[in-house]
Amino acid sequence: MKIKEEIRVLGVDDGPYQKNKNQNQNQNQNQKTIVVGTVYRGGSWIDGVTRTDIKIDGLDATNKIGQMTVNSKHHNQIRAIFLDGITYGGMNTVNIEKLYKQTDKPVIAVSRQKPNFKQIKKAIQNLPNPKKRWKHVKNAGKPIQVNTTPNPKEKPIYIQPKGIDKKSAIELTKHTSTRSRIPEPIRVAHLIATGITTGDSHGGA
Repeated sequence: MKIKEEIRVLGVDDGPYQKNKNQNQNQNQNQKTIVVGTVYRGGSWIDGVTRTDIKIDGLDATNKIGQMTVNSKHHNQIRAIFLDGITYGGMNTVNIEKLYKQTDKPVIAVSRQKPNFKQIKKAIQNLPNPKKRWKHVKNAGKPIQVNTTPNPKEKPIYIQPKGIDKKSAIELTKHTSTRSRIPEPIRVAHLIATGITTGDSHGGA
């Protein structure tokens, strides 16, 4: 992939949520949380915002994010999708291969620290369709370590790309990480989603 200075990318993150402790797992899955997408020109400035809702601990994140992307007026300009990990709304796992095919856009899942697969597998065991969720996690592939800043003291991040070669995925991740160690579209999507949900937000690095 040719990485132009103002390449348009979509960054996706969800808002905070709180499970109702008085409800069981199935009832909690009827609760929803917001997901926000920010369309960016490289890591420089925002071009648009889109949103959807997903079920907490559900299995609709892949389709909902896919529909949000395809239905956006920016869809034709978007060259890649950045996800803040592959779990949204608790353990609503994203099938990044299916998302890539659904949107016809390369997908790069970004994690601030190396994913703990044992912990993830344990967390999904008490949810419906644990095998399907675990398949989504495994199909995302082996995390790739990326140092996005020149500061040797700054921690690396980890990416899991689909539909894009490793070299281009690393280059695009570095290119869009302009204000922190994570791609700016994800950082701002987090701020917007948190602000909408709680009325206030800060940080997001």
